[in-house]
Amino acid sequence: MSRAGRPRVNSKSATTSPLSEFLDANWGSTGLTNDEAASEFGFRAPNVISMWRTGRTAVPISRLPKIAELLGIDLVPLFIMWLKQARLRNDVVPATLIEVLDRRLASANEAEVIKALRHATKNADPVFSAAQLAAIGAAVLP
Repeated sequence: MSRAGRPRVNSKSATTSPLSEFLDANWGSTGLTNDEAASEFGFRAPNVISMWRTGRTAVPISRLPKIAELLGIDLVPLFIMWLKQARLRNDVVPATLIEVLDRRLASANEAEVIKALRHATKNADPVFSAAQLAAIGAAVLP
């Protein structure tokens, strides 16, 4: 059942980001209208949700845990998208910091693999050859 609202029109003042695009593309999976979502966040007006989705306003970092919960996703990738949003709006946020975190932060599912690997190596942090990495990948993923 579709519950369409007013058509969204991107504003010239909008700063779209990976986060706003992700929210817009995936908001339907929450099953909530913007009105219902606004209520979940304690807002009186639904336009805040629309403004997040179009990039007209930045998503506050404090709202990420609730967004992750509503979308049923891990918070880590959402945080990386938030950093990219912050960088687009303020170049004081170092691009190198975002790149490092994007490469190194693990989702909850990835963290389980890392935990198993650390257990198997007794936290030795060994250097793996390409063949060993391929074998690990083959053992984990059919």
